[in-house]
Amino acid sequence: MIHKRFIPLLSPLAAWLLCEAFVFNVSFFYASLSLSSLIIIFSVRYIMHEKNSAWFLFSISPVLFFLSFAGYAAVTISHFWIQACFLLIIWFLFLYFRNLYYYSNYPEHEEEWSEKLINLMIAGGFLISFSSAALVFVLPAFLGWPLWYMLPALIIISALLFFQFRGLHNHKLKPKTSLVLINILILAEFAWIFSLLPLNFNILALFLAIAYYLGLTIIRLDASSNLNRHAVKIPLLMSLAAIALLLLTSRWL
Repeated sequence: MIHKRFIPLLSPLAAWLLCEAFVFNVSFFYASLSLSSLIIIFSVRYIMHEKNSAWFLFSISPVLFFLSFAGYAAVTISHFWIQACFLLIIWFLFLYFRNLYYYSNYPEHEEEWSEKLINLMIAGGFLISFSSAALVFVLPAFLGWPLWYMLPALIIISALLFFQFRGLHNHKLKPKTSLVLINILILAEFAWIFSLLPLNFNILALFLAIAYYLGLTIIRLDASSNLNRHAVKIPLLMSLAAIALLLLTSRWL
């Protein structure tokens, strides 16, 4: 257990060094992503040795967070924002591995750390949906692909983000498969609709991240048997207000 305490420091540091490596040498990009992903996966596996039946579900959030923001940094021109993405990756990985360590190795405080881990996964899911959606909207322009080439990747990422909660002992966020599939289909349709708007890809990605968060909120309400018109009304109105505000304040291309 003593060695596991160093994982929240060593794993993010290794990922950061590999990220900096592809900044100085672009040809190292794919090797950096692969090595960092393996380090993150094996770190989760090592921390969760006692709970090995669900360790792969706990790998989803940190791996997707790293890959999505590393990819987002690769299409960003500003050196400042590239380094900001790397710092965000380090900070998220540190918090995630720290919470995962206490959740896995201190069963007497499992409920407390489970709540913290859930909150981190929810926040991370919103950021992952934003950065991955940004890549879905911007990569076709770089590569000359139609948008539907990227939709399967978005569908897979959305499914992983919804299903990652099944590994937790907390039953409040274990989603129904049918409801998850409906949300994934809606997100894919929204991605297609948003792509028709003449707006910056970051704004479009924010739209999709808000839609993901609304879908996750509905899933959480259903899992806790609190899904009704009154409970959905507030998050729905807030989501629509946020999208309307972005539409009114964004500069159209």
